[in-house]
Amino acid sequence: MPTRKFSAQELNHLRRFGSADIDTKTIGEKPVEYVTGHAEFHGLDFLVSPATLIPRIESEKIVDLACNFIKQKEIAHPVIADIGTGSGCLGLTLASLLSKEQIPYTVFLSDSSQEALNIAITNASRLLPSPANLFFEKSDLFETYPKIKFDIVMANLPYIPSKNIPILDSSVKNYEPISALDGGPNGTTLINRLVKILPQFLSPGGIAILEINDTHTSEVFSIPPNLTSKIEKDIFDVPRFLIIGLKQ
Repeated sequence: MPTRKFSAQELNHLRRFGSADIDTKTIGEKPVEYVTGHAEFHGLDFLVSPATLIPRIESEKIVDLACNFIKQKEIAHPVIADIGTGSGCLGLTLASLLSKEQIPYTVFLSDSSQEALNIAITNASRLLPSPANLFFEKSDLFETYPKIKFDIVMANLPYIPSKNIPILDSSVKNYEPISALDGGPNGTTLINRLVKILPQFLSPGGIAILEINDTHTSEVFSIPPNLTSKIEKDIFDVPRFLIIGLKQ
């Protein structure tokens, strides 16, 4: 088996989180974030585990899009849902940014995995000055949510087509939770389930920002007629986000 070559970024990560003296030969293909239990997202230090995906830099734009929407629409107290929160990186980062801007918020963070949700709860206590207006739900999509309307729904649900899972890099398919990667035959199964019920949970003029596979187009999603949709590119100029709005 060839010896793994660590990038300068990976070595810096190991040093930063006290694992510089670890025998790198014992790590194999394991992501360094799972070795240290830490991952950086939008400048914040998140705890992660094999129960959660490792946050990616591409996903940071979801937070930026949400933050810009709040400011453009001048929403005085945004009500936000982070569906499939994992480590909490989307919802907690947005909450952190709004706190710095002194914008009050209400954020619901949910996951079908209690283990992942526990990590999000821990991250909230580490990264935010107060847990006020943060609500954590063990839920399959909106299943256990109260019947309220959201200005913004964010979600990074599994979107990889099942046939592509075996060809993923071994550091992904062998370590990250498959349930958070496998999006069904077309990579749209869970996303379409969410899209179908969005009209019940979006406030008038509200939006959903959903991460999707770079091969997806709007046509592969079952978008109800009272919703608008468009595709937004990520920082690498790759189609990555499905933006859905509720018609007023």
